[in-house]
Amino acid sequence: MKKNGFTLIELLVVMAILALLLSLLLPALNTARLQARVVTVNSELYQIGLALEAYGLDNKDKYPPTRRSCMDPAHYHQLPDELVKGDYLPERPDVYGPMSSNMEDRFNPEHTYKYVAPGGLIINQANYVLPNRSAIWVPEGFPDAQKEEGSFYSNPQTSPVTWAIFSLGPDFNEQDPDIVSMHYPVPSRTWYDPRENKGLLTRIRLSKGEHIGTF
Repeated sequence: MKKNGFTLIELLVVMAILALLLSLLLPALNTARLQARVVTVNSELYQIGLALEAYGLDNKDKYPPTRRSCMDPAHYHQLPDELVKGDYLPERPDVYGPMSSNMEDRFNPEHTYKYVAPGGLIINQANYVLPNRSAIWVPEGFPDAQKEEGSFYSNPQTSPVTWAIFSLGPDFNEQDPDIVSMHYPVPSRTWYDPRENKGLLTRIRLSKGEHIGTF
């Protein structure tokens, strides 16, 4: 009696076809997964932006100071403790950890999203006030017609930008010239580019109150 079944060659052909289909589908799945993370990050930056606006309303248009960490440069510009202590943002369950808030950067695990504002005191991780004031680099013509040239602003009264919050985004390159020179996160050339799938995800408050960024 003849038995029906697949030959070895037929099985190999089927496996080859499945492997080909997977190779075609995986890049699309990875792209969709990345885009979902980008959408989530922009949503969380929006929530942090609302928290900062609420803090500003409660504190006569003054915003929290910028923070740096002498122990770990990766924690430069983490979210301000003031937003957590004032119940504007959720606290970190491990209150003794290096993160100030539970708002973890999805592209930089174990670090919060980052925050910088011109003119505020720079406070290190041990809550010591550093002698210099926080500055933020803004290109000439920002945001409409940005040029390569720009200036650091440490006076909130003259700065075109009130504050900036951002995620490192995918494929962060700490050797990028804009990163090395601290010419970020304001210039749009440093922002996330969906064609290259890299760059910072940002939310920036202009001095006139408008929010712009990658959202």
